[in-house]
Amino acid sequence: MAACHFIVGIISSQFQDSWPSHKAAGWAACVFVWIFSIAFGYSWGPCAWIIVSEIWPLSVRAKGVSIGASSNWMNNFIIGQVTPPMMEKLRYGTFIFFGLFSFFGGLFIFLIPETSGLTLEEMDTVFGAGGDGLAKEDQQRQEEIYRRLGLTDRSPSPDEKGKSRDEKATEEHQEHRELSEKA
Repeated sequence: MAACHFIVGIISSQFQDSWPSHKAAGWAACVFVWIFSIAFGYSWGPCAWIIVSEIWPLSVRAKGVSIGASSNWMNNFIIGQVTPPMMEKLRYGTFIFFGLFSFFGGLFIFLIPETSGLTLEEMDTVFGAGGDGLAKEDQQRQEEIYRRLGLTDRSPSPDEKGKSRDEKATEEHQEHRELSEKA
């Protein structure tokens, strides 16, 4: 994508004052803008949504995603506001400017840790929160709720082996009901 910006910048620098007599160069610049748009649409475009939806623990996910989405839209708005004045003042330099950001954005990808196959609790460790992160607290809170409701996953005793999940769930429900009646 950076290459598309740089190529459009180079073409613009050569023909910006004589587009009517260099129609092929104008169309070449348009093609590279289209190539950039296509590449952005299947790569960087959706990345903002993927990253913000993966890194937040459940207790703050809605707020985190809303802040991330707001940031994405605000940045789009800012780019839409500054690009026309940049095109007037910097002319072809606008493409070089955005090309540099695209290039450094490509380098940034190598700084983001891989998150596929990780649980939310493991995300805290990956993003530097250590073992006492918010997702760990969420997991402990959820386990406590499951324990109170009698939904804990306990290891089967020797006489339970071979029973179906439904049979085990029915027995656990029965035990929970008996405990509730005693209380």
